[in-house]
Amino acid sequence: MTTESIDPNLNWLLLSDWREMFIPRLGREAWLTVYFDKITEDENLGVFSALIPNTYVETSLSQTSWDFRLENLYPVCVTNQSQGSEEVAYLRFGNWHEIEPFVIHRSFDGIRDPYNEILEEFRHFHRLYHDFDKNQLLKFDQRGDEIVVAKIETNKVEVRLKQVRQFLAVKQMHLGIYLDLKRYSRLLPNDFPNKLEHKEDLTYYQFLTEKFIPEDKHKSFSYLLGKKLISPFPLNRCGIWPFEEKEEEYINFIIGQDENGDSIQYSCNPDAPHYLTPVFFRREVLTKYYAHPERYSVKDGFLSCQGLWGLKLDNNHSEYIIVFLGDLGRDLPSDERLYWRSYNIPPEGKMSQTNLKRSFQLEFADAEQIDLIFKHRFVRFSKKWKAVMGWSLFLELAEADQHLFRALRIPLINSQAEFDSQVLALTKLMIDSLNEGEIVKATPGGNTETQGISKLNQFLKANQYLNYQEHIQFLRNLQSLRSSSVAHRKGQNYHNIANSLGLKENNRADILKNFLVEARDFLLSLERHFLEPSSNETPIS
Repeated sequence: MTTESIDPNLNWLLLSDWREMFIPRLGREAWLTVYFDKITEDENLGVFSALIPNTYVETSLSQTSWDFRLENLYPVCVTNQSQGSEEVAYLRFGNWHEIEPFVIHRSFDGIRDPYNEILEEFRHFHRLYHDFDKNQLLKFDQRGDEIVVAKIETNKVEVRLKQVRQFLAVKQMHLGIYLDLKRYSRLLPNDFPNKLEHKEDLTYYQFLTEKFIPEDKHKSFSYLLGKKLISPFPLNRCGIWPFEEKEEEYINFIIGQDENGDSIQYSCNPDAPHYLTPVFFRREVLTKYYAHPERYSVKDGFLSCQGLWGLKLDNNHSEYIIVFLGDLGRDLPSDERLYWRSYNIPPEGKMSQTNLKRSFQLEFADAEQIDLIFKHRFVRFSKKWKAVMGWSLFLELAEADQHLFRALRIPLINSQAEFDSQVLALTKLMIDSLNEGEIVKATPGGNTETQGISKLNQFLKANQYLNYQEHIQFLRNLQSLRSSSVAHRKGQNYHNIANSLGLKENNRADILKNFLVEARDFLLSLERHFLEPSSNETPIS
């Protein structure tokens, strides 16, 4: 009799969903259910998991009963009588067979809510991060991308099969998925199998159905008891160092052109003799990294992904990003190399003077690109102003706005969206962050203005700051551009301001460069007037 030919209610009673779908799929799909607990009036379903030594597999599969008692899978002291004396032994998991729970169900007798933990060793083995908001365990790949490895709920825990089998390979164990499933029915079927036994490969369970005697509201029940073992990966192919699945593959990059204009390519293998060959890329290659400042950091001469990887580069060239061929192979993950390859172009000219001095002449060299210069200058100025004046001229950006400073740059592409985002960032930094309260207090004779730029204007004027009008006008131009382009719909006001600044579709990067130059010059001028020891002015505290 097949379950397809019988009453659906009987299908449910016969645990057909578990016997025909859940159990066969265990170990064949990406996710593995390692804990399940459901108790209702008509069901009592339990799934548990534990690690068993490879040497214990044959013994485990000789019986359908579980290889442990749930209440014994905790650290415990036991006593033994030996030669007339009592000895105390400590068992980490309360049994003598070296069986370890994979999921630990923590309960506290109703005093606190129960919760589930995955074995600490597994979490540490894969360096998993616990996202408490979603109650998930995360693994970070070489690119810093998140991989959800475990989803933990009160009544259900799922883990990715790949990471489980990798762990099993190194630990030389199997994972047992233990089943204890009961269902109760108000029906009394006329014909149903009363006992079945299933034993195949690493699966062994017994299934039975019975009538309730005496009959209660439930007239029949079914019961499945058994297990399915999940095998480890072969150790030499588990993908965990030193058992990587395959050797590193190095791709070719364009390093030149021949007399016919065809590309000359060479492998980025760091052992190759062309290590210091400069490789050129379009500047847009950095777009991905600037777009995710919470993960990547683009600094003067260096790109990094958290603590995962870092790459030396020449980002002081005005038109290209340049990296040494060997560094591409040594410092970039393989997937990241493919991304860079898509922006690779034949070399044009030479590397920047800054990179030449740093890399070959071993000399200190300042940045050449104004975005890098400005950010370095801004940090230095802010620290120096606070040390000398006792207060900050620019308030530190809120945590939610920190990305604006990290991603501040000369536009990589000539798009309105990128230009607007950089105008916004610079405005937040130079205008919205003005420390208006301290500016007012530090203004000789008082400060009667209500707007931030006007307060700064009065402060500078009262402190006999020469040529303050041109710096204030720079700030007003920046503010007007932000207000008319980023904060509101672009209209006639935006076009008027754009025309006054000489802004056109093809020179957005140049306009932003000019803003950054003016911002840098403003900081330098403030430093000379207020902070330099040789200044004739007495710093205002």
